[in-house]
Amino acid sequence: MLAAVLAAGTLAPGSARAQAPDQGKVLFNAGAQAYEAGQFPAAIQAFEQAYRLSARPGILFSVAQAHRKQYYVARQPDDLRAAMKGYRDYLAQVPQGGRRSDAAEALAELEPLASKLEAAGVTAPAAPVQAAPVTRLMVSSQTGGALVSLDGGKPAEAPLFAEIKPGKHSVHVTAPGYVDETHDLDVAAGGISPLDVRLKEKPGRLSIHALAQAQINLDGRFVASTPLSQPVDVEPGRHLLAVTRNGYRAYVHEIEIGRDESKTLEIKLDTTTQRTVSSVLFGTGAAAVVVGGVLAALSLQQQGQAQAFQTMQSSGTATCASSSSSACAAYVQSGYTDHVSARDAYRLDAGIALGAAVVLGGTGVALFTLDQPTLPATRRDDALRPEAPAAPPPRERSMEMSAAPLLGPGFYGAGVSGRF
Repeated sequence: MLAAVLAAGTLAPGSARAQAPDQGKVLFNAGAQAYEAGQFPAAIQAFEQAYRLSARPGILFSVAQAHRKQYYVARQPDDLRAAMKGYRDYLAQVPQGGRRSDAAEALAELEPLASKLEAAGVTAPAAPVQAAPVTRLMVSSQTGGALVSLDGGKPAEAPLFAEIKPGKHSVHVTAPGYVDETHDLDVAAGGISPLDVRLKEKPGRLSIHALAQAQINLDGRFVASTPLSQPVDVEPGRHLLAVTRNGYRAYVHEIEIGRDESKTLEIKLDTTTQRTVSSVLFGTGAAAVVVGGVLAALSLQQQGQAQAFQTMQSSGTATCASSSSSACAAYVQSGYTDHVSARDAYRLDAGIALGAAVVLGGTGVALFTLDQPTLPATRRDDALRPEAPAAPPPRERSMEMSAAPLLGPGFYGAGVSGRF
C-alpha cells in the first residue's frame, strides 16, 4: 500500500512557517520509506511529526494506514483504535474524492474487529499512560547498495531505522563506486530525525597513449594534451572522445566509463593526405633547389670558359691547329659564343628550378599550416543521449594537385594548382 500512502500524503508548498513544508516533506518521505520497509512504528512517528508541521488530510490517511499495518503485526488494540480514528478524521476532512473509498473500506474491515474486542471485554484504558516519545534516526539514500554505519557499528543496508539516545551521533554511508560520506548529528530527544544522504559518484580514470602534442577533447571540451602526466578524471557515463593533432586524421569515438573505472586507450593517428602532399612538395622543392644549384654552378663554369676565350681573343694569344689566323679567330669566336649560349641556357634552367622550388616550398608550407583536423559539431547532450549513435569520423577532403613550369618572353617560373 505504499502507493496509496504516497498518493495520499503529498505535501503542498506554502505555509505560515517558512521551513515547515520542507521539513514536513522530509519527514513524510522518511515515513514512506519506513512504511515500505515494514518499520511501521517508525512510519507512524514520522507521519505524525509531518502532520504536526503540515496538517494535510493525506498525511492523516497515511498515519491511519501505518497504524492499521502495525495492528496486524503486534495485535495491539491501541493501534486498531488509532487507525479507525485516523480514517474517520480523514473522512471528516475530505467530504468528497481523495481516498474516501479506501478509508471507508478500511473502516468496514476494522470495525468488526473492534466489536469483537469490545465483546471480549477489551476496552480502552480510562487514563492512558503517556509514554515517553521514542527518539529515532532514519538514514536513507537514493544510491543503490548504500550501507549505513551508525557510531562505528556494523554497516547495514539503507534505509536504516534505529532507536537511539539523544545527543551526538556519527553516520557513515558507503556504496561501491561512490565517495564515502560521514555526517555528525546532534539528535534532540523525542521524534524522528531523518537524514537523506546523496552520495557523489567517483569519477572514472581515462589514460590515453597517442602521439605527443595531440589534443584530447571530451564532449567538445578540451581536457588535456599528450603525453598525459596522469589519468584524466571523467564523469561516469557515455562521452564523445576526440583526439586530434595537426596533420593527422581526427580520432572520434564514443566511449563509456563506469564509476571508479580505469580505462586505457592506445590511439594511432593516421596521417592526412594533405600532410602527405605537403611532405612531397617539401621533398620536391628541396630537389629543385639542388638541381637549381647544380645548374647555377654549370652556368658559372660556362661563364668562366667564355671569359677565357674572350681573353685569348683580345690578347691575341690564342693557339690553333690551323695556320690561318682568320680560321683561328673564327675558332675562338665560336668557342666564346658556344660557352655564352650554354651559360645562358644553364642560367635559365637554374632560375626555373629555383623558382619552382620557391613555389613548391611555399605551397607545402601553406598546406602544412592549414592542415588542421575538423571535428563534428556534436553537443554534449547529443553525445549522452542513449539513442544517439556514435558520431562518424569526419570525412577527409579530396585533394588534387598539379604543377607545371611557366616560360615566356623575359620571365620564367613554375605554377602549382590544387583543389582541396
